[in-house]
Amino acid sequence: MEHQNDDTYLAKWLAGEMPENELQDFKKSSAYADYKFLIDVVGELETPDYNQQKNYTATLNKIAKQEEEEPETKVRTLIPNWVYAAAASVLLFFGYTFFFQETTYNAKLAEQTSFELPGGSEVLLNAGSEIAFNTFNWENNRNLNLTGEAYFKVKKGSKFTVITKEGSVAVLGTQFTVNSRKDFYNVTCFEGKVKVTSGKLNHVLTAGKAISIQDYIATPYTTIETLPSWTAKESSFNNIAIFQVVTELERQYNITVSGKENLQAAYFSGRFSHTNLQQALTTIFDTMEIPYTFDANSNVRIQKY
Repeated sequence: MEHQNDDTYLAKWLAGEMPENELQDFKKSSAYADYKFLIDVVGELETPDYNQQKNYTATLNKIAKQEEEEPETKVRTLIPNWVYAAAASVLLFFGYTFFFQETTYNAKLAEQTSFELPGGSEVLLNAGSEIAFNTFNWENNRNLNLTGEAYFKVKKGSKFTVITKEGSVAVLGTQFTVNSRKDFYNVTCFEGKVKVTSGKLNHVLTAGKAISIQDYIATPYTTIETLPSWTAKESSFNNIAIFQVVTELERQYNITVSGKENLQAAYFSGRFSHTNLQQALTTIFDTMEIPYTFDANSNVRIQKY
């Protein structure tokens, strides 16, 4: 296969930047199994402190040991010297941390960020959210670490797990949202099926079903929405603590609402717009009969009541 012994070609594959047509040809080549074997070995090494020569030597020693343990049942041909050389050059050039690098995406306040996962699944991050995942060996390590809220449109046949401080969601070909904020956790399934795990809770959601966890109480409910409302510049709530609603208002408008400590225990059902702050304030505070002030500089303060 052309370029299969090129260092840059190997690096492109490891970084997940190889075009799909080249990737398919590469997987059919005899070199692919050798490369994958080498990388799997590297992935098993436990070396928190990076040392180029030490790590490379450890890799070769582990390979030799595994080949000695299976002298009569080898399922792969002996690895050519050029594969060792290519792997060594990539290890030394990019550093050991290259193989364990994380890709992180952030959505700033009052903004949304979209991106595509390896394999083609789509992710949209809501304001004030972050997601990180390991780009190395994605085929065997499909864990996404989420802080905040994200909408996932999963390509059919793809499988991964969304991990948050509040729990995890395992998926297979579906569309859903995960919202994990301080003292709040919500998962909504729009298509397909997801499995939600949080503490001792194990709950399967199908299309049109959702679950909200507040104050350690899990509340399943039904939704008629086919997409998360915030993708259309609105935030919707189903019996959510008013403090969480006001905090979401802050994220969507990049403001600080003073006097949040004055909020009393209450729950809000409804929605507010992301494009008109005055209207959003009216929708939330007037509906809940919460006194507030709002000036020309978009300063919002909740009064004692």
